[in-house]
Amino acid sequence: MTQSEKKATHSEILGIPEATDEHSIMALGTEMYFTVLEGRQRFSFNSPVDGYLNVLIAENSTNVSLQVRQQQYILHADENLLKHLQKGTAIDVKSLSSDCTLLLLIIPSEKILSFHKTYSEQEERFENGLLTKSDKRISLAVNQIIDLYAADSFINQLRVQSLLLETIVHQIEGLYAENENKELIANKNHYERIVLVKQLIDEDICQNHSISSLAKYAGTNEQYLKQHFKQYYGKTVMNYITEKKMEHAKSLILTGKHRISDVARMTGYKHSTHFTTAFKKYFGIIPNSLRYTFLVAHEGITEMVDMLGKISL
Repeated sequence: MTQSEKKATHSEILGIPEATDEHSIMALGTEMYFTVLEGRQRFSFNSPVDGYLNVLIAENSTNVSLQVRQQQYILHADENLLKHLQKGTAIDVKSLSSDCTLLLLIIPSEKILSFHKTYSEQEERFENGLLTKSDKRISLAVNQIIDLYAADSFINQLRVQSLLLETIVHQIEGLYAENENKELIANKNHYERIVLVKQLIDEDICQNHSISSLAKYAGTNEQYLKQHFKQYYGKTVMNYITEKKMEHAKSLILTGKHRISDVARMTGYKHSTHFTTAFKKYFGIIPNSLRYTFLVAHEGITEMVDMLGKISL
């Protein structure tokens, strides 16, 4: 046996199978460039890579003027711009007010290849970039990055890198419509769409909206509406509708001015029995019990007031 044959690998000693081409160590790491700008100032630079410029405006900030390849943008608080840049592209950022904080981030195209492929295949569609609104997760991450930015600590630098990746993930997730084709949508104002749906529900409680009709009204699809409504308001669309109807019904009953049948009609129920079932499921009591309790309490208060009035005389 040769000397080389006598040498046993650690894998052989431990009984661990040798690695194959199918099991290789993955190289992790994302090259990113970023800075935080605060207050009234102007910042000009050239993109160091072929990649995506991500401008994220912190909440409570005022307008920011941005120029990229002779294109002018005005961004407001909680608005974000995601735009593809060729290496060397000139960027000129102007903060218009002292009450402004923004995060500038550039990530190379090859680090988000799937997204870049979709974007590149529809260049005309995304010529002006993608305008998004910060959701709660993005706003929180951006605020944390801004707080950690000035701290001279290796641990804080790692935290900032983690938060930057988290921000990118949340933002790109928000750019996909939730359908089978994972279609990248051109109009990114999903926050306004969800607010529009909520306003429609709030304005007329007696209407019986369906998910499909609300999605059509907002110009999106049902799955997209359901996901983002729950994300922003913490409850499903239908649960929100039920909550608004029941709370409105309770307030109407507690006025003591309406019959239960009238309350049912005023909250969109054609049949009182259907309303009673929904009310009991939500509050645990039937509407008539609430009305009776209110009337008894109201009569008791009225008698007490009369009694006190007579005593004072």
